[in-house]
Amino acid sequence: MLLTSTSNNMNTDTLSELLNQKEILVFIRQLTHLVNKLNYSQLQHEQWSYYYNLGMTEGIWTGRVSKKMAEANSMCYSYGRSKVLTKQRLKKYKQQCPQIQETINQHTKQIPHDIDMTLVTNVINNLIHKDQHQLRLELDRRKTMPRLDAEEHKLVDQFYTLKPRQTEINSAKIIWKALYDQQAILHELAIFKKWVQLHMPESSCTLHHIQLTNINHIFTSLAFHDQTLSTQQMAQQTITRAGEIAKTYTNIVTAEKNKLQLTRTDHKNLQLLDQIVNIILIREHNMQQRSACELERKLSMIFNEAAVESKDD
Repeated sequence: MLLTSTSNNMNTDTLSELLNQKEILVFIRQLTHLVNKLNYSQLQHEQWSYYYNLGMTEGIWTGRVSKKMAEANSMCYSYGRSKVLTKQRLKKYKQQCPQIQETINQHTKQIPHDIDMTLVTNVINNLIHKDQHQLRLELDRRKTMPRLDAEEHKLVDQFYTLKPRQTEINSAKIIWKALYDQQAILHELAIFKKWVQLHMPESSCTLHHIQLTNINHIFTSLAFHDQTLSTQQMAQQTITRAGEIAKTYTNIVTAEKNKLQLTRTDHKNLQLLDQIVNIILIREHNMQQRSACELERKLSMIFNEAAVESKDD
């Protein structure tokens, strides 16, 4: 892996010669381990610093509702990190970073003769940067999610604080469930489209390693009922049908919104109704933002290897 991290053939040849020497090989391995550990600790320190600042400035620490409540309102039942845990982790990584750096400094004093440290350092940094790419993406996502999850809990709490009618509660739950299910099928559709783009030329490649429940059901049903279809035709029809399913959820949401508006004629407090509808709409937007963030993570995790290979080419 170290050899593949060099930028040109000359560097590769030079590094190859160095790695053939046992003393230098051991030195580089130990240095790589230490630098990797330092980078990881720095990333974690940055992450927990973010959580701490988020908690101190916006009051976002941790929150929880019952699983029954979460399921009924199509929301996550918990989010965030406690203040105690955040302070513990922040202290841990704050102490670790200088300790590891000092170990690196001591290790580099044992550098073997005739070794190009600039070359070795660049190669190690390139290797670690590639290796921790997925970790950085996941940590970035985790910076976004606490705020969105906290907003979910806040909006649902505000909704029930308004003491809506049972019919309004039912409509809100139907809207949020339809949006939740719609985002699930849209996630599968986006992943499947990407898979088709990357793998369709390879007819032997299957979808079994990717958990796409709805897509797999549609695809399998097409294959069973019409065996004359080519793989490409089944893929296209699967995409079309998945899109149609997503539209049915849009229709459900629209119908419930219209139903709420029809109650204006006999509602005694129109200002209250407007507040209720507004919270439902704000949560719809927040759910879409959260879903987009989650989809980005899924696409990155599933297709990261292909993306890295493409860049290397």
